[in-house]
Amino acid sequence: MAPPLPPRAVTLLTALLLLALHTPSAAQATLQTDPLIQITFLDVGQADAIVIRAPGGQTALIDAGRSDPSELLRQMGITEIDLVIATHPHADHIGGMADLLNAMPVRFYMDNGQAHTTATYRRLLSTLQERTDITYLTAEPRTISLGSAELEVLPLPPIDVDHNNRSVGLVLRFGSFTAFFSGDSEVEELTHFLREGVVPDVTLLKAPHHGSNDAFTTDFLQTSCPEVVVISVGENDYGHPRPEALSAYEAVAQWVFRTDVVGPVTVLGAEDGRWAVLAGQDPLASGRERAGANPCRAASNE
Repeated sequence: MAPPLPPRAVTLLTALLLLALHTPSAAQATLQTDPLIQITFLDVGQADAIVIRAPGGQTALIDAGRSDPSELLRQMGITEIDLVIATHPHADHIGGMADLLNAMPVRFYMDNGQAHTTATYRRLLSTLQERTDITYLTAEPRTISLGSAELEVLPLPPIDVDHNNRSVGLVLRFGSFTAFFSGDSEVEELTHFLREGVVPDVTLLKAPHHGSNDAFTTDFLQTSCPEVVVISVGENDYGHPRPEALSAYEAVAQWVFRTDVVGPVTVLGAEDGRWAVLAGQDPLASGRERAGANPCRAASNE
């Protein structure tokens, strides 16, 4: 009897089968050679920790939750990270960052350059000062190569705003697959991104600020027009995700997933725009990037 496939192989095989449903039959023979980008929203409660793995193995981590996520990363087979990004210095985004930096090799670290007064932030700053092997990057408009994928760093608002509204904004591009991440952005920063003209039509949207009712606008959602929305959320006293936010996401997206309901969520994307969503190893959804004009804008004009 052949030995069982390891969990990661099972996950990727399941994803390939899902993607095959959206592949013309003539191309199915070559499907298993297609490179896939993998975005995993770790189940870290009322916090954010998002892993991006390029087809060549390059890895980025956006935020680190409230506590050290390194064991979760090791379970995924990750033992070093090319780029760590702290979107802003609140504890639910950087609480685990210092321990992570001490737990495994990290090449580059990026944040918004805005200091905070908390012990959590001061500990992270001290760790960064000690880790002289880590190269610091400022969150300014630039494009960072992550193997065959690209991370575009979006322009930040002026510094005289609160921490949430200076979250580092990122657009991930892998061929026709596109994803948008912006930490705890609220209306002020989302409006800034729109004004700067840097919000594309995307496949995947990380719901800003855990699905808060002050973290979306109709214009932002119609412009980004995501097919999949993932909300990183856990037990909380804020009512996240708010009913108003859920309704707004469901009005534009085909699928909305919550980590407090399904656990860790993995989205895989192919360069031609096909995508699949899994919870652990369980398939949840699959589809293809919508072609043509932005359908959310078209619907709003009817």
